Amino acid sequence: MKTYIILTIGLLMASCSDFLELKPDRKMDIPSTLADCELLLNEYSVLNSSFAVANLIAGEEFYLNSEDWSSISDPDERNAYIWSDEPTINAAAWQGPYKAVFYANQILSVVDALSAQEKDSQQAKEIVGNAHFFRAFAYQQLLELYCLPFNKNTAAAELGLPLKFTPDLELPKGRASLLDTYQQILSDYQMAAEKLPLRAIAKSRPNKTAAYAGLARLYLDMQDYAGAFRYADDAWKAQPNLLDYNTLDIYDEMSIPKNNAEIIFTAQTFYSETLTPYAARINSDLMALYGDADLRKLIYFQHNDFDPGTYGYKTNYDQSAIGAFIGFTSSEILLIRAEAAARLNRNTDALADINLLRKNRFAQGKFVPVEWENDILLSEILKERRRELVFRGRRWADTKRLNQENKTAIVPQRQVNGANYKLVVGSPKYAFLIPRAVIDLNPTIEQNKR
Repeated sequence: MKTYIILTIGLLMASCSDFLELKPDRKMDIPSTLADCELLLNEYSVLNSSFAVANLIAGEEFYLNSEDWSSISDPDERNAYIWSDEPTINAAAWQGPYKAVFYANQILSVVDALSAQEKDSQQAKEIVGNAHFFRAFAYQQLLELYCLPFNKNTAAAELGLPLKFTPDLELPKGRASLLDTYQQILSDYQMAAEKLPLRAIAKSRPNKTAAYAGLARLYLDMQDYAGAFRYADDAWKAQPNLLDYNTLDIYDEMSIPKNNAEIIFTAQTFYSETLTPYAARINSDLMALYGDADLRKLIYFQHNDFDPGTYGYKTNYDQSAIGAFIGFTSSEILLIRAEAAARLNRNTDALADINLLRKNRFAQGKFVPVEWENDILLSEILKERRRELVFRGRRWADTKRLNQENKTAIVPQRQVNGANYKLVVGSPKYAFLIPRAVIDLNPTIEQNKR
């Protein structure tokens, strides 16, 4: 397999002072063919598993006791847990997604240089669709971590991301607006939906359904519920699959099968010592949401023998103990469609989706359809999101968007070593500080406010 000279800009490299990483003992070529692009798309460690874990740490699904918090070796993880203003030391959370963006731009550049006949081939079209999807997904991860929540009245004036579209060494100049950043991600996902096939060769590669799922998630964060409903509906109709949790082994530490039928696209975060079940204890208010007949309580969690009365998270949708699963699943899509339906006063549709999900999550013979009244329907759907999407990277994004409305606002709180920490609505801390090394390398990038 060829190793490519990837002219990665400085902020993508482990050392910001090195622009190139050359290995003279192996054959190297500059990517120039569709076959080369296919090889780049197989770089799972770059395109599927190079994403930040800080937003999971910052979410309020779990707590650490003071001793465990103090024992975490990574200062950035300790700081993320208490929403500290300390500068971020490790730039991996920024570098990883931007390296994925670079790969996508490299692929698009290769295809753009091909002959008209080659560009018109089905293979080229699918490769272009893949590149637009991976760029959108990477920017979406950066957006959730480093940008403030979307508000249509202020998005044009808020800071978004530095947007890069070419695989060269030139550093991007400044940051686009938040509105332009969202529009770029929407454009990439829409292009991906146009080019991608209905079936992908693996769960690590996107298909048309994955592009619809990305659009549904993004429109939900924008509080554009008509858009969220439309694309969630498209995604569900393309892949209407749910696991019946009655068929799973509840005593297995990894109960949920890898590459199962619910997974639309697989992606995961970096490893985090903070999220291990021996440190992260699930918040009691979250555990209280699960009834005795809800199989998710047994499949997602385990009793902590070392700390009686507490629970740890034991599994994920990738059967991985390395990182958290943050990809797309049909269960998330069903929840997006249900919430959007409720907000659009399509309450019967919303209840139908929730009951379909719950039927596949409750013990055989124990499921009873819910008939939530209109005045509590939305709040109950949001509780269902918490039950279903635990440790999937959605709670941080949900908190940011739900804080745009008083009736759904959330104020996360934590206590460490006798000190109380609170993340109030409207806090600038909902946008993480950009790593110091990135700002030092490119002073045109404005730091987030504090």
